[in-house]
Amino acid sequence: MLSYTICFAQSDFNTDNIDNENNSDASNSDQDSIQGPEIPHFRHTWKWMNGGVYLQNIPLDTLMNGIQNFNPIFKKSISNTYLGNFPSPYESNIFMDRNNVQDFYPLTYIRAYLFLPEDALNYNTTTPLTQLKYFTGGGKGQAENLLSVLHVQNINPFWNVGIRYHLLSGDGRYAHQKSTAYNFSFFSNYERERTVLSFFINQNNGDFLENGGIKERAEITDSTEIDSENMPVWLNEYHEAQNVYRNTNFNFQAQYNLGNPKEIIVGTDSLSMDTSYTYAAKAVFNFKAEGNEHKYKEKTINHDFYPNTYIDSLPYTYDKVANQIYDLSAKFVLNEHPTYKYLPGVYLGLNYKQEIYNQRTAYDTTTHIQSFGKTNYTGMHLTAGLFNIDTSALLNYDLSAKLCVLGHYVGNFNIDGYIIQALRKDKSSLLRADATIKLQSPTPFLDHYVGNHNIWDNDFKSIKTIQVEGRYINTRLRTELGVGISNTFSYIYFDTIAAPQQTSKTLMVFTAWAKQHFRAGNFHFDQKVYFQKSTQEDIVSLPAFSVYSHNYYQNHLFKKALELQIGVDLFYNTEFYADNYMPSIMQFYNQREFKIGNYPKVDVFLNLKIQTAIIFAKYEHLNYLLKRNGNYFSASDYPINPAIFKFGIQWNFFD
Repeated sequence: MLSYTICFAQSDFNTDNIDNENNSDASNSDQDSIQGPEIPHFRHTWKWMNGGVYLQNIPLDTLMNGIQNFNPIFKKSISNTYLGNFPSPYESNIFMDRNNVQDFYPLTYIRAYLFLPEDALNYNTTTPLTQLKYFTGGGKGQAENLLSVLHVQNINPFWNVGIRYHLLSGDGRYAHQKSTAYNFSFFSNYERERTVLSFFINQNNGDFLENGGIKERAEITDSTEIDSENMPVWLNEYHEAQNVYRNTNFNFQAQYNLGNPKEIIVGTDSLSMDTSYTYAAKAVFNFKAEGNEHKYKEKTINHDFYPNTYIDSLPYTYDKVANQIYDLSAKFVLNEHPTYKYLPGVYLGLNYKQEIYNQRTAYDTTTHIQSFGKTNYTGMHLTAGLFNIDTSALLNYDLSAKLCVLGHYVGNFNIDGYIIQALRKDKSSLLRADATIKLQSPTPFLDHYVGNHNIWDNDFKSIKTIQVEGRYINTRLRTELGVGISNTFSYIYFDTIAAPQQTSKTLMVFTAWAKQHFRAGNFHFDQKVYFQKSTQEDIVSLPAFSVYSHNYYQNHLFKKALELQIGVDLFYNTEFYADNYMPSIMQFYNQREFKIGNYPKVDVFLNLKIQTAIIFAKYEHLNYLLKRNGNYFSASDYPINPAIFKFGIQWNFFD
């Protein structure tokens, strides 16, 4: 394949912190090229884009900058509505950053805690790599923990295997908030001559205790002296309400290159070159199987909290939804030409998808008879695309299209892509445009659901979305300026009683943003500002401004044996009607009683890097100690956690 694209981890413009020793190998060299007695240490990590069409090099995250913000939702968006504790369901307050609706809808608002096939990297490393992370904070009964173990190694020059374990857990600072989310994965990739294979299997599990939020908002807004763990909540240990989910994935991809190999030369860094090969065409096959299950369980029902209890008031009731997804696709790809840099690659394929839902299908309020059953959804899709990702070209693009021609979702389509125009030969300055046009049937969950506290039966129209974004990026000046417009027709939202509704109005959201990294000697000021405006604020309320201000002093000490960062993070957004949260369906919904925001959350941190070990210490929500502004809510009835001290270590081992 002819592709060579570098993506920096964590920081948008922080190229000073790139681990050059470990990432200088990021070329697309064929596995054959690493044979021989003199094998230099290198690590190559990448993803296959568009289901195996081309690869994109993505260096493993080994940076120190930003390690103190280990809550994954704040790595995806600078402002979020969430339940305060870690981990917990969430939605981004930046509309363009909101998660795509998952095939299994209950997973939509916990996407950041899942590890799915599209998140996994492929590896080629001449020496085994082990990465350990342990982050923690809070005392007994208040702890928040992250434990992550990654190990990868080459079995031979062509075959790599790896395992990954990732655990997030939090006891919760308010009553009955303990939560756990973890995943375990085994993966492998093989490449030799014409054959490329990759394999991935994993399981995601989670268990969130639900407290329904605090009963009296005045205990927060009036800055009372009641400890957080003693504040009354709607659902406590007597009710034992909890959401439990399980997600299992199996993914297999096979590629076979066709035609005569052509030798190409690519740069691995500024001083060295490497030999690789590209082929005229290839065939790609993907198979994915996924199993999902979600339960809402409760020991005793609080009728003051839930306005409706339809099915059962007896102890130990629960709602359950499960599904299985099978996805098969095949593509034929004509690769880019290695000589004519502006001649694009093209592909054409077929995709078959089957979804099987197993759930409660009906409940008769008169006879109290329940019905359970399975519903089957299938679709056959045509897929096609056009791409040019040759890094020696000043113009790059990736355009893809998908159309359902048979089955339940017939007529659904998705067209998306990007175009990048470099303004300088070194690509330090560029313009980028992204666009999406899609027509999608609502997920089955939104059409039909029968639960103990929530029942609906809808016949919603398909949802049409047109979204366009444009941005200017200058890596030398460390600047990004962008604007985006999203138009959604027949938008579906959850109203003030947590029931899905579809509006006939067009929802348009305008977004503008600026990112700028200033530097004065060893002092760094990294600023991100978003502005948003929704045309239907009664349906989607958003903060007008959201800010993340990351400020630190950075230096190397003891003859560069130690790298140090010490600084202050500030998170802020203007007031808006943040959504409330319904535990029984793990769903955010509209409320127009209380505004939150106009409250800065301030953290102070110290990061240290010694060789391959990174250590951090942080005092989170420092300004809580002042208690001059008691409006520190992260969702309508859910306050941000009180101040907490956290610390942790990330250690990379290269044998």
